[in-house]
Amino acid sequence: MNMQSNIIHPDYSLVCDWGARSQTAQEAAHDVMRFSQRLLDACLQLGAWHYLGSRDKLMPLPLDATQVCQQAIEPGNCERRGAAPDLVLPVGFSVLLYTSKRDGVAWMAHVGKGTAWAHNRVAINCPRRGDLAQTMTEPDMMERLFRVMVEVWQPEWATVSHTDMSDPEPACPVHWMLYGREPLPPGLVLPDGVEVHGLTGAAGEVLAPGQYFVTTPGERFVYSHPEHQARCEALKRVLREAGWLPPAPQA
Repeated sequence: MNMQSNIIHPDYSLVCDWGARSQTAQEAAHDVMRFSQRLLDACLQLGAWHYLGSRDKLMPLPLDATQVCQQAIEPGNCERRGAAPDLVLPVGFSVLLYTSKRDGVAWMAHVGKGTAWAHNRVAINCPRRGDLAQTMTEPDMMERLFRVMVEVWQPEWATVSHTDMSDPEPACPVHWMLYGREPLPPGLVLPDGVEVHGLTGAAGEVLAPGQYFVTTPGERFVYSHPEHQARCEALKRVLREAGWLPPAPQA
C-alpha cells in the first residue's frame, strides 16, 4: 500500500469570485462543461465528473449542454433541478459535481448572476486523503489547476487556501496562491521567496488579465508552518499597504 495515500491533508480549496455577469442557463452549462473538461485534461487522475441523481446516485455529467441544463443545473432560487436553456435569473444557477463519493473531488459553481449585488463563485474542494489528494496537492499540479480556474472563469479574485483556525482573517485568505485582476502598483517590492506570474499561453498570448502570487514555490503550503505563515502574512501586509488588497474586515 502507498503510505502517502494514508496522509490526511488540510482541506485545500481553490476559490474564485467575481461580480455581476448575467448568463442564460445554456451559457452556464457550456462553461460548466468546458471547466470540467479542462480540469480532466490538467489532472488525468480525476477520472470523470458526476452529479447527484435520484436517491443520491452518482450520474455521469452529460456531454450535451441542453442535457446539462435539464439534469445537472438548478436555478439559484433553490427550485428543483432543471432549467430551460434560454432562462435568465437574477439569482443565477448552481451546479455541484463530484468525481466520487469517497476520497474524491467536488467542485461547485454559483454563476450567471447579473444584478448589482451579485456575487458569483466557483470552488474546488480537494480530498484530504488518498492518492488523488496527494496528486492534487503537489505544487506543480495545484498551480496548473489554479491557472485553469482563472483562465476559464476570468474572475476578479482567486485563491488557493486551506482552513486553519489560527488564521486571524479566514475570510480574506492570502495563503498558497492569490490572483487579482487589477494591475499591481509600480515599484512594488514583494517579500523574499514570493513569486508573481502573469497568465500567458505558450505563444505569449494573455489568458487572463492581472497576475497571481505563489507564496511557497515548489513546496506544499501549510498555514501552521511558521515560515509559510510569516511569508503569506508579509505578502498580505505589502499588498494591503499598496492598496491592491481590500482593507481588513472590521471586527
